[in-house]
Amino acid sequence: MTSQGSSPVKKKSYTTREVLGIGSSGPKLYGKAIAHRDLDTRYANTKKKIVLIHNFYRAKVNPPAKNMLEMSWHKGAQEAAQKWAGACQFLVHDKPISRWVEDYGSCGQNIFISNVEVDWMFVAKAWFMENQNFTYGSTKNNASVVGHYTQMVWYNSHRVGCGFKYCSKDVVSKPFFNYVCNYCPIGNHPKRLGRPYAAGKPCEKCPGHCKYKKLCTNSCPYSDLWVNCVDLNSTWHSWLCSDTENAKHKACQATCKCPNAIR
Repeated sequence: MTSQGSSPVKKKSYTTREVLGIGSSGPKLYGKAIAHRDLDTRYANTKKKIVLIHNFYRAKVNPPAKNMLEMSWHKGAQEAAQKWAGACQFLVHDKPISRWVEDYGSCGQNIFISNVEVDWMFVAKAWFMENQNFTYGSTKNNASVVGHYTQMVWYNSHRVGCGFKYCSKDVVSKPFFNYVCNYCPIGNHPKRLGRPYAAGKPCEKCPGHCKYKKLCTNSCPYSDLWVNCVDLNSTWHSWLCSDTENAKHKACQATCKCPNAIR
């Protein structure tokens, strides 16, 4: 809607290079050249950048994934991540209950710290580069070595929210910049750490729901809170899913409500 006699205000459209902070002289990865608003996740463009970066790397996994979901921003995950970033704990994860969000339960978490400001692209790249120590399908992958990478590319962790905080001398002995991202639903299941996604032809598991020829878009807005929901559903579907107000249905919402989604 515009006032009489005035021209409509055009919204600026950003290219992928602009969103990722890549100018003619290359990306601004660290130092005071980075504007604070480019790190502050309260700003829409920063959120968009973080999501784009994650989807860029999720599409680059090797071997390729046939069930990798596209990521999108989650406000609740952001709020929890920002709260923990502000706590200024040095490379310590908060309690799972503190990462609990509606419909997804407890979310996963990646943390990065630096003594200088670095761009979110640098942070995500550092996490992704743990893939150099990762062997797909192996049972010998160490979560403490590759856990940031596996959580970042966990196939059904399709919601992300991040927080940033400068931890000054007022609260810590050695100041640092704290970066935290929470991922929902949670990934890094110990028994499946070597297979964070199903290897195969990109989007093979989501025909008709593929983006960028690499990422699936048929996600579910819920997560199962019980590990045996699928088994229960195959044997006692009516008992599990018919009563939407029952506790067991609420614990298995993904199975009951999203039969055709990747979950």
